[in-house]
Amino acid sequence: MDLIVSIISSTVSTVMSWNDFINFKIILLSIVIEAFPFLILSVMVSAMLSHFVSESRIRSMLPKNKFLSLIMACFLGILFPVCDCGMVPIVRRLVLKGVPLPTAIVFMLAAPIINPIVGAATAFAFRNHIEVVFLRLGAAFFVALFAGLFINFFFIGNQLKKAGEIHSHTHGCCHDTTDNHLIEPSFLNKIIFTFRDASNEFFEMGKFLLIGAMLGSLSQILLPHAMLLTLGQNSFLSTGFMMLFAFFISVCSSADAFIAASFSTSFSLGSLITFMVLGPMIDLKNLLMLLYTFRTRFVIWLTLMIILLCSSAAYVINHL
Repeated sequence: MDLIVSIISSTVSTVMSWNDFINFKIILLSIVIEAFPFLILSVMVSAMLSHFVSESRIRSMLPKNKFLSLIMACFLGILFPVCDCGMVPIVRRLVLKGVPLPTAIVFMLAAPIINPIVGAATAFAFRNHIEVVFLRLGAAFFVALFAGLFINFFFIGNQLKKAGEIHSHTHGCCHDTTDNHLIEPSFLNKIIFTFRDASNEFFEMGKFLLIGAMLGSLSQILLPHAMLLTLGQNSFLSTGFMMLFAFFISVCSSADAFIAASFSTSFSLGSLITFMVLGPMIDLKNLLMLLYTFRTRFVIWLTLMIILLCSSAAYVINHL
């Protein structure tokens, strides 16, 4: 044990000084402590909706008119603030129950961002900069709506993989639940399932938050400040860097604002907004679930379209 501690201490001392290590801990803890309450609230609400609100209820709230249906889907997250990690299974069930593909995809893209929990978390992370909240929600609305319009124009059919290509009989917010339950669980069981799924999702998303917070804190400490400023103030490079960062760390939408805020002194506003919009829409874990559920050509097209729309939003925000 002493040998392991000695090796770790030696490794840390060669990479950063003791003061750097103290600063790393301060930044890391500040991100995690501020983000955890919103993460707990998010997973609880998401798990409750998963067990107490049916897809039929969501479907009944959507207008018949295609364009109005897309608009309504953008704002459904206000009523159903679902975590992005549980959206793909929900969208699949909506499509199977007859909701048009463009409307279901718009709901998948917008709901994890355009909701009260994410708005409050963003406002808390960017104190005294309430405009960040409106820019984030506005950019999410723009990307989701235009993605829906393009899908409506270019794609016919539900784009789901054939039933034989998908096998599933698992449970939980982050898993596919395509089986049909004939027995309605009791109210008590729904409460138990809610806490079970919320706990599972909290630990599942908590590790992504820790990884993202550690990477963000390390970059603040290890990268020279001049390099960060050069990278962050370049509109093209900063947007590309933050999109890649958002894709790979896969942080929940209720916690990513706290990581973005740690870059606020060195990165452009457009790149920060892109980080908070693209991540909940298409990150590594969501991409794998999409490839499992939808046809590969559709997923590739959707991913490229989201990247293009997010880049456009970042360009506009940087030049406002």
